[in-house]
Amino acid sequence: MTSNQIRWRSFISLSIFLGFTILFITSLLMFLKPHRELVALLHTIFGFWLLLLLLWHIKNNLKPLKNYLRNTGTAKINIAPLGSAGVFVVLLILVYYQTVPFMQFYRWGQTLRAATANGVDEQQTYQIRRVQPAIATGETFTIEFRKGPFFMWPQYAIWLETLDGKFIQPLYVTGKLAHNNFANKVTRKKPQQVFIDNPLAADMDAGEIFEYQWDTASKNERKRPESLPVFLHALGLKSADGAMVPEVSTPILDAYSGATMRENFQLTTKSLTALPEKFRIRFEINQSFDFNTYYSSDRFPDDEVYSGDGYSAQPSVIYEAVVDRNDKQPIYLLKLAGQGHHSGKDGEINPDTSNLTTATQLVDRILVEFYDAQK
Repeated sequence: MTSNQIRWRSFISLSIFLGFTILFITSLLMFLKPHRELVALLHTIFGFWLLLLLLWHIKNNLKPLKNYLRNTGTAKINIAPLGSAGVFVVLLILVYYQTVPFMQFYRWGQTLRAATANGVDEQQTYQIRRVQPAIATGETFTIEFRKGPFFMWPQYAIWLETLDGKFIQPLYVTGKLAHNNFANKVTRKKPQQVFIDNPLAADMDAGEIFEYQWDTASKNERKRPESLPVFLHALGLKSADGAMVPEVSTPILDAYSGATMRENFQLTTKSLTALPEKFRIRFEINQSFDFNTYYSSDRFPDDEVYSGDGYSAQPSVIYEAVVDRNDKQPIYLLKLAGQGHHSGKDGEINPDTSNLTTATQLVDRILVEFYDAQK
């Protein structure tokens, strides 16, 4: 072996050792703690670096590698490569089908990461809520919601649909929306005053701007079609007078409704029955008074709903994901799909959110873990 070959072999050996050291450390950090982008970047870059070294190693050691596969002993079969390949295939199959020991190990890591996050960051603390009606016999969902910086008092709903848009069922609906319990009537003291931001979030005396009246007698007259238009249109049909007529029975809606959780929350709930092979999960959220320069209080003066006493401001925002039982993917990140109509005239999702500002910052992250009862 020449001195040049020795130097190259030393370089590759030391590089592999250092590369595996970095991968080992970053793997532990990613498994045990909530990691930053730097950790993921180190793990990715050094992973590709090791892949290049592996290809270089195979190229320069092809003959010795072939010898490993040959039977050089007295036995008829060389069990070393077969044993190595067999162990690899067995581990791959067990992980692919998410067998119990591996999933328990993975969830143990999730628990450690969550505990670490709760210990260092108040943002990671969660309200825990379980909504599992006795009539529900289907699959279980765990929904992790982390609020954004402008989350204050929104209305929201999460529900299931088929891929062709047919409503399946709600998973959670805020109580005011479910029971049309908008009894708090808010009136501007100066009707001509124009808002271009949230007057209740600014450093202003709300008592000087609004007059508040708790009016339960007229609450049913104050429909809020603009609050969550995509959900409301998916939930029901419109009658001749424009009122929403629920297709879903009131007991079912009641069973999946509850108070507005105003902190980060982890909700565990269950579907009524077994679900299709593929379906869509949607989350819609809207917050009154969050005006901006485009969705100002005088933007649509002829729209009685937008310019009414609901203070619609920026329209609702919708997040969604498609669940596929064949994915072997138990956790889904709901992604921004678009916005609803500013006064709730239809249930369409407009993908153009360029005029939204704080409305897209009500949500930091929504994760849904789906437990398939059929597997």
